[in-house]
Amino acid sequence: MWLGPEEVLLAGALWVTERANPFFLLQRRRGHGKGGGLSGLLVGTLDVVLDSSARVAPYRILHQTQDSQVYWAVACGNYRRREQESAASE
Repeated sequence: MWLGPEEVLLAGALWVTERANPFFLLQRRRGHGKGGGLSGLLVGTLDVVLDSSARVAPYRILHQTQDSQVYWAVACGNYRRREQESAASE
């Protein structure tokens, strides 16, 4: 889902970068997907304790301009690939 750009100051705090290029990052929420382990358990607990009313999408795309230290969240989703989303809805 495309978002209105939201400023992100700490791009890696609870996220793992899966792919990157000079302008965009594809990130997965720590503990989601394969190999969650203890960090996944802690992040899941933290999400529940801090804000139980809002679910955080496990994937997001961030944009960064060349001369900036600030990232902008431009998209988020429950699946990494769009095909998985359409297959899940059938």
